[in-house]
Amino acid sequence: SGSSRILKLMGRRYTKESYLELFNKIKDTVSGVSISTDIIVGFPGETEEDFLETLDLVEQCKYDNAFTFIFSAREGTPACKLKDETPLKEKEERLYRLNEVVNKYFLENNKKLEGTIVPVLVEGLSEKSDMYFGYTDTNKLINFYCSKEVDVGDIVDVKVTSAKTWSLDGELVE
Repeated sequence: SGSSRILKLMGRRYTKESYLELFNKIKDTVSGVSISTDIIVGFPGETEEDFLETLDLVEQCKYDNAFTFIFSAREGTPACKLKDETPLKEKEERLYRLNEVVNKYFLENNKKLEGTIVPVLVEGLSEKSDMYFGYTDTNKLINFYCSKEVDVGDIVDVKVTSAKTWSLDGELVE
């Protein structure tokens, strides 16, 4: 959550402000760092104002990736005992709005890689095409053409030729 009030209800030991301070320190210190996050919408007691604070946090951080979820109570957790009055339809609408924002930044960050050469850990041949696939050193999925055989586990240089929201396309640098 981007709301300090909700973070406290979640039992987190940090605030939005301390999180942003650490986030910015990492971004300023580690060149080329890629940061992902998990975001829950609809936590018990979350108001529209709390949700807007989460959207504001995402706009500030412009994550490379985010795993987004609707809150679901898990038996035996403190949150399971909290009263949840937010209708499912409202939670789904918040998740949709959140995903629109995070997806915008996924694509924006991926487009920055077009034309660059990145190291890729080869995972194998794609089941859908004649391309190999693997992951960059910032954990981005990349599908790439290769005129020679490479082995699973190899680390190869790949030139990024195009960016999509959730993946990259490229060509092996030979």
